[in-house]
Amino acid sequence: MREVIEQSLEALGRFLYRNAWTVLIAVLISIGLGVTQIPKIEIRASVDEFLRADDPVRIEYDAFLERFGRDDRVVIAIESDGVFAMPFLEKLRDLHGELEDGVPYVIEVSSLINARETRGVEDTLVVAEFLETWPEDAADLAGLKARALANPLYRDLILSADARFTTVAIEFETLEQIVESQDDLSGFDDEEVDGAVETDAARVKSKAELEMEAVEAVKAIVSKYDSTDFRIYGGGAPILNNALMGSLIRDIVLFTGLSVCVITLFLAIVFRRFVGVLVPLPVAILSLLATVSVMGAVGIPLMPISEVVPSFLLSVGVGGTVHLVVIFQQRLRAGTDKEEALAGALGHSGLPIIMTSLTTAGGLASFAAAELMPVYIFGIVAPLGIMLTLLLTLVLSPALVAILPWRLHENEMGSEPTSIRLLTRCGDFATDNAAWVLIGCFSLVVVAVVGIIRIQVSFDSLDWFADDFPPKVATRKIDQELGGAMGMEILIETDAENGLHDPEVLQAMDRARQTLDGLQVGEMVAGKSISLVDVVKEIHQALNGGEPEAFAIPDDRRLISQELLLFENSGTDDLEDLVDTGFSLARFSIRLPMADGSFYPPFGEEVRRIFEAQLEGKARTRATGLMVVMGRTFAATIETLFRSYGIALAVITPLMMLLLGSIRLGLLAMIPNLFPIILTLGLMGWAGIPLEMFSLLIGSVALGLAVDDTIHFMHGFRRGYAHTGDVRESVRGTLRTTGQALLFTSIVLSLGFFIYVLSDLQNLSNFGILTAFAIVMAFLADVLLAPALMTMTAKFSSIRRSTDRRSR
Repeated sequence: MREVIEQSLEALGRFLYRNAWTVLIAVLISIGLGVTQIPKIEIRASVDEFLRADDPVRIEYDAFLERFGRDDRVVIAIESDGVFAMPFLEKLRDLHGELEDGVPYVIEVSSLINARETRGVEDTLVVAEFLETWPEDAADLAGLKARALANPLYRDLILSADARFTTVAIEFETLEQIVESQDDLSGFDDEEVDGAVETDAARVKSKAELEMEAVEAVKAIVSKYDSTDFRIYGGGAPILNNALMGSLIRDIVLFTGLSVCVITLFLAIVFRRFVGVLVPLPVAILSLLATVSVMGAVGIPLMPISEVVPSFLLSVGVGGTVHLVVIFQQRLRAGTDKEEALAGALGHSGLPIIMTSLTTAGGLASFAAAELMPVYIFGIVAPLGIMLTLLLTLVLSPALVAILPWRLHENEMGSEPTSIRLLTRCGDFATDNAAWVLIGCFSLVVVAVVGIIRIQVSFDSLDWFADDFPPKVATRKIDQELGGAMGMEILIETDAENGLHDPEVLQAMDRARQTLDGLQVGEMVAGKSISLVDVVKEIHQALNGGEPEAFAIPDDRRLISQELLLFENSGTDDLEDLVDTGFSLARFSIRLPMADGSFYPPFGEEVRRIFEAQLEGKARTRATGLMVVMGRTFAATIETLFRSYGIALAVITPLMMLLLGSIRLGLLAMIPNLFPIILTLGLMGWAGIPLEMFSLLIGSVALGLAVDDTIHFMHGFRRGYAHTGDVRESVRGTLRTTGQALLFTSIVLSLGFFIYVLSDLQNLSNFGILTAFAIVMAFLADVLLAPALMTMTAKFSSIRRSTDRRSR
């Protein structure tokens, strides 16, 4: 079967040689048409979109957003020693007004300027803005400060306890609300298409695009007010999402350009001729363009992790072509004419190239089962790109080789490059010292396993950024001074109209709130909470002369109903943010610091236990909010890790056996494949690098790439051993032919990943370094460990055969 495939590939090489121009023109036209789809690609960088749409936690959160609007806000904390000084308040008023007028898609801007203040005047409930009456003198300012510090609803939400920090919170519209407002103006129907929304008039921007536009407007306005006596810290999920999307766009542009430059330079050095660049590089670039075109055509978005795809596909695209070109050049050097050299090169390397593409794609396709959307998308796009690269490698590469002039210099005829001599010496060392090589490798594995035990699983999007990154500094400041801008939501359902007028339900909610005050689970500490309970207590206090002891839940249901009716009739719509219109469903919002996602699940479980215990028999409770989404994302990271690694092994191992035509040889071949993965994971443990959304890719990515080298080595070794029956000569012959291509492709791939060290994101930088390390280890495993394994296996087989003969 193998011989039939190789002969077919040789025939394909001759056909492509004779029809090279037709093939080239057809490929260019096809990709040119596809490129028109690239502008349709959408960018998504919001953390709440990291879960798949059918995940129950995501479904619950989306339903919450539809009912109550977004719970992630831009929080601007302003630090000053004179918050209640006239210059500060005037500046705050100007900032508040400019944010209201100058930022698109804003539902509300909240600050001391318009903070709700509820008071009773005789039998009337008055709900007004805190600064509805502007202060005129020092006495007024002192009165404002006293009122603000005495209001429990302001503390740690609008104003810090020491009055050195005040906040401005900006709430944006959801995508659906924007569409509804545009429809109200235009009268056009809307249709949802792959997470964005289109109208008959024009396409509405994606959530990420809308958020970027709004956040950039906020940053432009805030920058004008920031000063030493008005120090501004801008935090919150929208700002971090915007920073992540900006980094994503920058990294894609930067690393795609750098990859092209590095690959071009490397090819020029290796082949020492311009034509050596003009075959692999166009194949890699056109493969990338074809992949991105398909993404645009079928609606696959860009998400974090997608930034590694261009460099990855460029490196993989060059790798397959380099194998073909190296063998082609070796056959030319041996004196074969161009057509036969091309056909022979395709016959020799075509099957390993096909098998390496299938194994790499199979390994990476394991991520398509991931619970995390960025990883899932990588598991779709990377295998797609690999298969398109395979197609162009087998079709376009031979056509380009046929068209371009390729002449050897006289000093190249019959000569053996230095790289081949070094490779054969490595092979000789491994076969002559097989036992010591295996002992050394086993010792490294033991050390690595100890490191693997030390690995921590993490999901902390703040840790992706440098410590001096302004949004990270601001978020840490808000966490420290105001208890945090992250949110957890408890939904309380009574299943009865006006069920939330029941004093027993409200008092149970209040007892849960009291238990929550200062609650600490691990490193998570509960911050400020806000709910209908606070409003009811606020109203009751206002209607009872503002007495501190009146800040309580009335025992009379009818009184609660009357007081809430008075509040609604006062002209405020604040209750819409806390309850549904029938007073059967309420939200209980808890502010939390931004932390590692591993801290959220145990904290969330304790909060749920508290509410269920207090409200048992009175109402049902459910947990949602961005904190719950991030906690689920952390759990999905672990699930993805085990599932993807298991699937990758299950796919790759049978393919190795099929290619090598032997179960035993296929299993042996997996040892050099797993060796670099174990060393890389061990390095992560010893270096203290956590396993998170980016680094969990390393195992399957490195496995897929390591298998490439092993397949090429084992394919060549098996052919050589079948002819000579001598392990040492078979290894030398394999490294003389395939070894040089292995070296070149390993260098290209490692450089392609190592350039990620320049990323602004620390996790992407770590991913690049670790994957480059894994690729280098995979190469060394194939030129040292694999030959040693083959040597020891052959010795064991010969001893066993000798023993069997003696026993007979």
